[in-house]
Amino acid sequence: MPWNRITSGLAIATLGIGAQAATLASDDFDANALGLNSVPAGWTVTDGTVDIIGTSFSGTSFNLVPGNGAYIDLDGSSGNAGLLSRTFTLTGGVEYTAAFDLAGSHRGSTETGTVTFGTASLDYEIASAVGFTGYSLSFTPGSTGDYALTFQNAGGNNVGALLDNVSVTFTSAVPEPGTWALTVAGLMLVALRSRRRR
Repeated sequence: MPWNRITSGLAIATLGIGAQAATLASDDFDANALGLNSVPAGWTVTDGTVDIIGTSFSGTSFNLVPGNGAYIDLDGSSGNAGLLSRTFTLTGGVEYTAAFDLAGSHRGSTETGTVTFGTASLDYEIASAVGFTGYSLSFTPGSTGDYALTFQNAGGNNVGALLDNVSVTFTSAVPEPGTWALTVAGLMLVALRSRRRR
């Protein structure tokens, strides 16, 4: 087999490496116990409170948007909306996307607030009757380190926007099925050809 055919086979094999979205974290809040002024597992709440409401496996509580399990009321029951945050260790130069669902308060008020992810931010304004709607926010850190994803509802009247289905994903280079086998076979052919020449 001519040398150029062998090297062409190796080039084709390396082209089989593609990009695939990988999930760094996800939370639908269903594993949390319902409660006013509660902190969901894995998260931090500062400068006020949030509530975990909705339906959970233990039954029904303050359920404003039925059929969505447990979710977060971003303005708890203390008269002071808390800053809900979670910190992630991110790799510099990699693009990360935070996806989440927000809904209106379902209690007659239009809610505003801000979502931040690293240095990226998104301001929201959601009418009361709006159901859960998907949003996303992308961020590429300049260097490897810890970065926060935060949710802050404006106001402090115990009525906030609702949050559910938070996930953080990134794109990683992943070999397609069969790529490794083709690459190894190509390397073996190169070694065999080199050995025959001696």
